[in-house]
Amino acid sequence: MIRNAFIVSGLAVLVAATAVLAGTSKHYGAPFGEASTVVLADALAKPADYKDKAIRLEGTITDVCQKEGCWLVLTDGKQTMRIHMKGHAFAVPKDISGKKIVAEGQLEVKTIPEAMAKHLAEESKAGPDPSTIKGDQTVVRLMASGVEVVD
Repeated sequence: MIRNAFIVSGLAVLVAATAVLAGTSKHYGAPFGEASTVVLADALAKPADYKDKAIRLEGTITDVCQKEGCWLVLTDGKQTMRIHMKGHAFAVPKDISGKKIVAEGQLEVKTIPEAMAKHLAEESKAGPDPSTIKGDQTVVRLMASGVEVVD
């Protein structure tokens, strides 16, 4: 597992570096720090392992807030996680679904009220029908300080 995470981290750096050198990447928010890349499945399975640590996640965007660009949904092809722009300090373009990204920030496990879950669904282009959401929702999400669109 550690070897696979190391290989994935190395590939992420290579992809990001290639995009930067080719001039095709676009950064939003704060510059990246020294955070380690974490596999999305690991972050979702064991969020407590990353508590109070800056991490990087990478994957493909499947959805973006259509009101302000203040959140996006990231997938690794199997699982998804919502990424919020920390403090609404920055936003991403609303039309970047399908693009590959690297996001840096802190994981949190949060229970959101039913009304907020419905609000997020209303802002979504690809999310669930808000009327199907019942009750409070416990989610694992990343509060991103920065996002790099690499594709």
